[in-house]
Amino acid sequence: MKIQKYNINYYKLQGKKLKRELGIPHIEALNEVAKKHGFANWTDCQRQVLVGSETAKTEFPKLSFTIWLKKQKNRDSPLGDLSREMNNDKNWPSHNDHQSYEDYLYSHGAGWQAIDTLKKAWKSYQNNLKRQFLPKKAKPAVKKQSVQGDSRRVVIVKNIIPIHFNKRTVEKFQVGDKAWISWDARKAIPVTITEIGEQNYSFVIERPLKKAGNKHHLFLDEVRSTPELACINCVTS
Repeated sequence: MKIQKYNINYYKLQGKKLKRELGIPHIEALNEVAKKHGFANWTDCQRQVLVGSETAKTEFPKLSFTIWLKKQKNRDSPLGDLSREMNNDKNWPSHNDHQSYEDYLYSHGAGWQAIDTLKKAWKSYQNNLKRQFLPKKAKPAVKKQSVQGDSRRVVIVKNIIPIHFNKRTVEKFQVGDKAWISWDARKAIPVTITEIGEQNYSFVIERPLKKAGNKHHLFLDEVRSTPELACINCVTS
C-alpha cells in the first residue's frame, strides 16, 4: 500500500475523532489511524512524517558516508579496520549509495568480511542520518528534592589524629539537630539526629546523595557538631 503522508496534526485529529466514535484509548485510536494510512503503528507514523517534515523545512548539512566512516578509525572492531583502510586509500570514492561502495570493494579484490562490514557500516550511517533529523525529545524536568540542610556536603579534613575513645567526651544533641560523623577520620559525613538513647544517637545520612536517608546509630561520643570534631572522634571498630 502506498503511504500518503499528511501533516502530523492531520493524523492526530483523525485519532481524536476515532477515539470519540469508538470510545477507545487515545493511543489505540492513533495506532488504528496509522495502520489505516499504511504505517506499522503510531510510532512509525511519527517517525516517517516528522522526519520528512523536518527535512523539508530545515536544511541540514548532510554528513557524507566517507566523512562518517573516517570518524570511526579509533574503533577496535571491523568497522574501525574498514575506516583505517579507507583513510589509507588515496583513491577512495565518494558515492551516495551503498551499492557503488560495494562495487568499489569488489573491484579491489575485497573479501566477504569487508563486504559484510561495509553493509553494516552503511546501515549504521543511515541510522545516524535519521537521528540527525528526528526532533530531539525534551527531557522532563526533574525537580530536585528539597532537603533541609541541602547546602551541607561531605567534608574532607586533613592532618587529623583521632583520640582514644577513653579520652572522649559527649556532645548533647536534640532530635532534628544537625551533626557530623566520620568513619575513617578523613571524611566528615553530615547527618540529622532522629533518636536519642542512653548510649547511642540514631541518625539519617544527608550526604552523599546515593546514601541519603540511610539510618544508623553510633555511640554518643562518635557524633559531633563539626567536621573536625567528627574526624577527631571517628567511629571505632
